[in-house]
Amino acid sequence: MADHLAARVASEPEMETWEPRGLSIVCFRVVPGRLRGDEAALDALNRAVLTRVQLGGRALVTGTVVRGRFWLRACIVNHRTTEADVDALVDAVLAEVGRIE
Repeated sequence: MADHLAARVASEPEMETWEPRGLSIVCFRVVPGRLRGDEAALDALNRAVLTRVQLGGRALVTGTVVRGRFWLRACIVNHRTTEADVDALVDAVLAEVGRIE
């Protein structure tokens, strides 16, 4: 499922993954074109997305800082997680970005 999440994020033009990643951990973030290069704004946006996704209750994602940048972090360990669950996480993240912008 982590591979599916990484592939799904890679297919989204305004998202990116952190490489390398662990077996079940995927760090990713939203990178809208208008904010590319503005790391402080990207960090703030992704922190806001994290809070809204957590409060919305549609998916569980945490945050982490890697090399000074804020990333969303998914750790998929439940053997019952499906591709639809993973897609719902990405959809929830993108929906919150749309509500913030």
